[in-house]
Amino acid sequence: MIDLHHGDCITKMNSMSDGTVDLIVTDPPYLMDYQSNMRVKTPKFEKIAGDVDGYQLIRDYFSECSRILKNNTHIYSFCSWHHVDFFKQEFEKHFNLKNIIVWHKGGGGIGDLEGQFSIDYEFALFGHKGRRPIQGKRVSAVFKCPKVPPGNMVHATEKPVELIEKMVLASSKPNDIVFDGFMGAGSHGMAAVRNERSFVGCELEQGYFDIAKKRIESASCTLESFFE
Repeated sequence: MIDLHHGDCITKMNSMSDGTVDLIVTDPPYLMDYQSNMRVKTPKFEKIAGDVDGYQLIRDYFSECSRILKNNTHIYSFCSWHHVDFFKQEFEKHFNLKNIIVWHKGGGGIGDLEGQFSIDYEFALFGHKGRRPIQGKRVSAVFKCPKVPPGNMVHATEKPVELIEKMVLASSKPNDIVFDGFMGAGSHGMAAVRNERSFVGCELEQGYFDIAKKRIESASCTLESFFE
């Protein structure tokens, strides 16, 4: 089952019943008014909706995430070091924080190139609702996975599918339902359906919704799909 919603994630989540999702892997706005300057040969991406003053959005989002998650499940939420204190505080109102995962992505050619160490990482809060063992062998909380090359990116904050697959495989089983309220270009949905999970995703921007829909459909040719 694939259910992709074009529109506001809170509206979609409000329509969902309590305890219907088995795993959340999500990449909300980082609240830092981000716009990448890495693309030189192709146009820059537009700034991300809700990335300036979306503090209440994050509060409401984590609350709804807790409601729609089943008991004894996992949630991963990406965030930046810029506001990790705020994200952590809001996250811990609803979930038992187990790790702040470090995604070592390489590169790092941004920021103050002379007065700052290389920013070649991002964070992901990893928590439980209740308690659920991690599947497979215990591994480091530093996930080493190259970022998507700038020339191949279709979204400003696109995550590699292979990175998301690490989370999906550690925290869900085939046929489980994976949710992401900010699916962007659809990497999280691709990681889910490539590993025989169901996926529910939301995206506010029409252009990115169309890209995500196409990518997820391509990754899920043999699965029953429903798009609204």
